[in-house]
Amino acid sequence: MSDKKKQPQEEQAVEVEAKEVEATEVAQEPDTDKNPESSTADAEETTDNTDSSAESAVADKTEESTAEPQAEPKKEKQPATWPGKLALPISIIALGASGYLYWLSLQQSSTTAQNNAAIEAQVSTSLSDARSSLDKVMSDVNQKLGQLQSQSQSDKAETQKLNDRLTKSIQQVKATQQTSRADWQLAEVEYLLRLANQRVLMERTADGALQLLKSADKIIKEIDDTGIYDVRKALADDIASLEAVPKLDTEGVFLKLGALNKQVPNLRLIPISEQRKLPELLEEVTPEAIEESWAAGLQESWGNAMNKLDKLVVIQHRDEPIEPLLSPQQTYYLQQNLHLMLEQAQLALLQNKQASYDASLNKAADWVGTYFEEKDGTTQSLLRGIGELKEVKVTAEMPDISGSLRALKGYFAYMTKLKEQGAS
Repeated sequence: MSDKKKQPQEEQAVEVEAKEVEATEVAQEPDTDKNPESSTADAEETTDNTDSSAESAVADKTEESTAEPQAEPKKEKQPATWPGKLALPISIIALGASGYLYWLSLQQSSTTAQNNAAIEAQVSTSLSDARSSLDKVMSDVNQKLGQLQSQSQSDKAETQKLNDRLTKSIQQVKATQQTSRADWQLAEVEYLLRLANQRVLMERTADGALQLLKSADKIIKEIDDTGIYDVRKALADDIASLEAVPKLDTEGVFLKLGALNKQVPNLRLIPISEQRKLPELLEEVTPEAIEESWAAGLQESWGNAMNKLDKLVVIQHRDEPIEPLLSPQQTYYLQQNLHLMLEQAQLALLQNKQASYDASLNKAADWVGTYFEEKDGTTQSLLRGIGELKEVKVTAEMPDISGSLRALKGYFAYMTKLKEQGAS
């Protein structure tokens, strides 16, 4: 009976020792929560070790109990290990440190906000001061700029006055001097301007007058005198006015009249049924009369001759043999009249006389249509050419180019006045 009671007690003691060993191993492994898989493996290994240790201990106790009976051991409380003792203080310290760090972060945030507000206020103040300074500087600059502009305008006005006085003094000196090369050049310019005005007024031509004005402008360009600026300006206006006059192809019109004049001998007279003599008035037109009329004036002579020819009436009878109206001698005189009319038109063209030009062409067209066969090709060509030449305007509206001459006379008067002032 005593042996049976001892065995349960020994088994209980072994179990207690196994639990203490297990608790000790658990205390030595505080990080099992961090790695559950490793902790589980370690726990299983520990349990196996504990079971094996327990079995070996039971076996040893059994052997000891069989060999020699022992007294029942007393239960003693195992002291806590040093990791267990440090866990709580470390937790408290960590909690305190976390709270302290949180408090520091709050303080730092508050300080940063205050610093930012201070910096913003400082920047705003600096910007305001800078703007005020800039406005003041700009105001000063604008004020100084205005003063400089006023001073510049005043200086320009003063400089212009000095230039005018200097120019006047130079002109006075030149006026008091003897005749110089510039005076001869200006005299030549005056002559060219007068000649150009005469060409425009008398000949009514623009080309010749234009060349004269351009020659005068070249001479003025060589004269180093600012006082003749107005003269050259007026001269430029006159040149522009002449260049705007419509151009007349005088040479082309003259050659066309000559070509028509060469076709006169090829004209065919109108045939009539009866032989008629020209009136005695027509017989008066002889070579001697033609020469006298040319000397006395072509226009008057041929006007009289045409008045006489207008009295001639031609009647054609188709029931009798057709015979020419004029005799060979009379035909010759008629052809000479046509030649003279066309030559008179050429002369009027060269002299730019529109009335004489138109009268000569009209008279020539009337004679061709009256005395020569209308259906003949030469007659039609001659009439067509005369009709085209009638449209030509040999006289154009000429502008007034006396402005440059008046300006030059004004310059001469001014220089004469300066000369008188210098002499006095």
